[in-house]
Amino acid sequence: MIDHLIIKTKKEVFSQREGIFTTPLMGEGYDFAQLREYDYHEDAKRIDWLISAKMQKPYVRVYQQERARNIVLVFLRSGSLFFGSKRLKVQTLIEAFLLVALSAMRTKERVVGIDGKAVPMESLGQIEGFAKAMEQDLIGTSLDTEVQKIFYQIPEPSLIIFLGDFLDKIDLRLFATKHDVACFVARDSIERAKMDEYAQLVDCESLRQKSARLSGKSLQKYHSNIQRALDQNYATFAKSGIDWVELWDDDNIFVKLQQFFMGR
Repeated sequence: MIDHLIIKTKKEVFSQREGIFTTPLMGEGYDFAQLREYDYHEDAKRIDWLISAKMQKPYVRVYQQERARNIVLVFLRSGSLFFGSKRLKVQTLIEAFLLVALSAMRTKERVVGIDGKAVPMESLGQIEGFAKAMEQDLIGTSLDTEVQKIFYQIPEPSLIIFLGDFLDKIDLRLFATKHDVACFVARDSIERAKMDEYAQLVDCESLRQKSARLSGKSLQKYHSNIQRALDQNYATFAKSGIDWVELWDDDNIFVKLQQFFMGR
C-alpha cells in the first residue's frame, strides 16, 4: 500500500506544473534589495536601463538571495491511527506527508521529518523511508502528549506541520510563539456514517476487542465523542493562531492541500 502511495504522490507532484504549493515560495529566487550606481567593473547586463534613463546615470538593481523555508513534519504516533473503514488513518497521513515533502523538494525547501527524532529529508530515498516507517509499530502505542521537547529540536523559525488524529488533548501553544504551525487531522468515513449493522471493534492502543451494533444511537454517541475531543483541540488552536485541515479517507488529498496552502 505504501509503495502505491509513493508512486501516486510522485505522479501528482512531478507531473503537474505545480505541487501542492500553488504560490511562489522562497527558494532559489531573489528578493530586490536596493538600487545603487553602476560601477564600471560590474557586468553591464545588471544595469536597469529604465531607472538609469530617469536618473541620467547608470544604476543597477541589487538583489539578495532568498532563504529556503524550513518545513518540519511531525508525526504524532498513536495506535488510534491504525483504524479505518476505507483505509487506515495512518495511510491518509502518509499520503499527505509525501505530497508535502515531495512538493517541498521540488521547490528546493528544506524538509525535516520528526518521528521521535529529527530526520533531514534530502533525497527521495529518505522521504520514502520515513513514509514507510510511519506505519510501523503503531498498534499498542499511545500518543506522547509531551510534545514540547520537540520544540528544542527546531532552532530556526519554520513551518511546522503536525500529523495525527488529535483525539487526545495536545498543547501546541509553545510552537506557535516562534513558528508557523499547521495540523493535518486524519478523519474516517465512519465518523460521519449512517448504518445499522454489527462490527468487530478493536482498541488499537489496549488491543481489547468488542462486538457492537452500529445503530443510529450508538453512532450518534460515537460521533459526539469524536467531535468533542476534536473541538477541544480546535478551540486551543484557534486561540493560538494555529491552522488545521481535516483530511478524510475519501478526500482528494492533493487538491485539499493545494487549497489549504493557497496564499501561505
